[in-house]
Amino acid sequence: MLKIEGLAKAYGDNQVLKDVSLTIHRGDRLAILGPNGIGKSTLLKIAIGEVKADSGSVEWGYETHPGYFPQDQHEQLQPERETIEAWLWNVCPGEPIGFVRGNLAQVLFSGDEVEKRLGSLSGGEAARLIFAKLAVLSPNVLVLDEPTNHLDLEAIEALVEGLQAYEGTLIFVSHDRWFVGRLADRILEITRDGFDDYPGTFADYVAHCGDDHLDVEAVVLKARREKRRSKQAKRAGDGEQTKRRRALTRERDRLTEEIEKAEARIHEINEIFCDPAYFDRTPPKQVQRLEREQKEVARRVEELMREWEKAEEELAVLASA
Repeated sequence: MLKIEGLAKAYGDNQVLKDVSLTIHRGDRLAILGPNGIGKSTLLKIAIGEVKADSGSVEWGYETHPGYFPQDQHEQLQPERETIEAWLWNVCPGEPIGFVRGNLAQVLFSGDEVEKRLGSLSGGEAARLIFAKLAVLSPNVLVLDEPTNHLDLEAIEALVEGLQAYEGTLIFVSHDRWFVGRLADRILEITRDGFDDYPGTFADYVAHCGDDHLDVEAVVLKARREKRRSKQAKRAGDGEQTKRRRALTRERDRLTEEIEKAEARIHEINEIFCDPAYFDRTPPKQVQRLEREQKEVARRVEELMREWEKAEEELAVLASA
């Protein structure tokens, strides 16, 4: 899919890449690791043609169509005064508006949100919009530069599920242990002394080199995953603490059930919006009612999550007492 030979790049006296050579085959899931400033993003930008190398060559395979997710998503979101809907429609001008809105709904843009200006988007919103573009273009190679930086927990988990189901070739830079561990089957680590191309999973690579060289995983991610495995709190000797822990556990489980039901409803509405013909055959008032319901349910999920996090934090304090 991609052949790189003798690649080198320097910015003034700072040599970020030197004599990098590798061949990426169809179906590879390559994670590129290394400290900040080592040249990971530069390597991706050279590969997709945004930056020119000082020396070396880059050759994409026949019928290869890469899709690029930049670390700074606003690089692609121009002009800033254009709306979300108009920008995505320009990506697929031959498609009906229902197709565009359906793809926007998949990344949680609906109702008046599709009229937001590109210049006003948060990092997470910009990331979701770029993913909508990639979904429309359907590239057979995904080149992703720190795709989880601005995403919340649910979005990261949804992204992993989507990438696990993706049948194309994957090349990505990430500092998230969990993300890399779930996706990579090949590791390229770039260091000051060169690079190490390891054919294996992240767990295999850690066992091989004795260090994962990645940042500490986000506390929220860790807490949520531990919760999902339903770890029981440690028993405390104090009777009042035990009573409180049981009450909190019941409350947490109740909140979890409500969150899951609400998220299922949001998913159900998203599935309806993903039907390109839905907007053409449905009266506007009915569409508006469904959009309002989706917003209300999404707000309810946020409230429930805050309550859940509060209960989980108190349970953690009791467990450590």
